[in-house]
Amino acid sequence: MHRFFLPFLPPGREEFPLPPGQTKKIRRVLKLGAGDEIVLWDEEGTEYRARITKAAGRRVYVKILDRREPAVEPPLRVALIQGVPKGDKIELIIQKAAELGVWSICPVITERTVARVPPERRRSRLRRWQAIAREAARQCGRVHTPLIAEIAALDELWEGLKGEVYKLIFREGEGRGLKAYLRENAPPSSHAPVYLFVGPEGGFSSREVAAGITAGAVPVSLGPRILRTETAGLVALSLLLYEWGDLGG
Repeated sequence: MHRFFLPFLPPGREEFPLPPGQTKKIRRVLKLGAGDEIVLWDEEGTEYRARITKAAGRRVYVKILDRREPAVEPPLRVALIQGVPKGDKIELIIQKAAELGVWSICPVITERTVARVPPERRRSRLRRWQAIAREAARQCGRVHTPLIAEIAALDELWEGLKGEVYKLIFREGEGRGLKAYLRENAPPSSHAPVYLFVGPEGGFSSREVAAGITAGAVPVSLGPRILRTETAGLVALSLLLYEWGDLGG
């Protein structure tokens, strides 16, 4: 059944129109009309089975049939702190990380960041990245759209994360691997987040790693082979959610 994001559920209304942005896909692409059923979902983790009651002009009206709260979100909240890579690699990272189950993504500027996003273009980029995350969440059946933060400087993050326990910074050639760390430590209780720090092309500088360690981050590696930045974060996220989460069933 086709799924559509519902920004908010109009209170006290038996029948209501969907946002205009949904209409084109429902009518022109999917060819759905009155009587067809769809699934709506919101940021609160609720899904609604709905029936299209009428489709007129640029409006599609629906009626809620029932609601449920599916258990599709990982029990682990993972924040990916990703050094901004060159080109459009960040879009691939956002899409695939959302499918895997990341909770939030924060693009950061580091000493070795080559890509530069001018300040006047950051807002439009952020909107595009948020749309990519929302569409990926829709396609894979999630009810939470990963939060995409504004681009920040890595050095500015450490102070705010000093109180957080689980911070892993990936460094090539590090003697301790992620697998060993995960199997030697227990996953966080409650909803304490786990932060994964992945550098851009070239990784983090020695100074940045040292700053991370000072802030409580644990340096780990992903094995003997060098992974591209767009691969490293997805591999780390997969391993983390496999060992401590629900990936793999």
